Amino acid sequence: MSERTERMSEVIRRELSTLMLREIKLEGLLLTIASVETSPDMKHAYVYISMIEQSISRGKALSILNRCKGEWQGELGKRVSTKFTPRLHFQFDDAQERGDKVMAVLQEIERQKAAEETGKKGE
Repeated sequence: MSERTERMSEVIRRELSTLMLREIKLEGLLLTIASVETSPDMKHAYVYISMIEQSISRGKALSILNRCKGEWQGELGKRVSTKFTPRLHFQFDDAQERGDKVMAVLQEIERQKAAEETGKKGE
């Protein structure tokens, strides 16, 4: 990613976070913008979301975000001076879940090693 697209991604992340905080239509969703990736032509912005609270399904959360998308794109167009206002595409960021799975596997390996060492000492 070029420095220009990185800067634009950060500006979009910051402005979109501000807009989401003020949004009443989010129905109490607790969301975090994990990252934003802007396409090289600056026409698309892929917004990676994490849900803090899993009380609502991902599908419903995406439909709520997509309902607000047009309004947010309009606001971004007013706040960010660019030739094109990027189209927002929301996706869930699975990095946290993958990290949790990796940690669980590592902890299981550690438990097995500890059990094997305990068994060898007892012989």
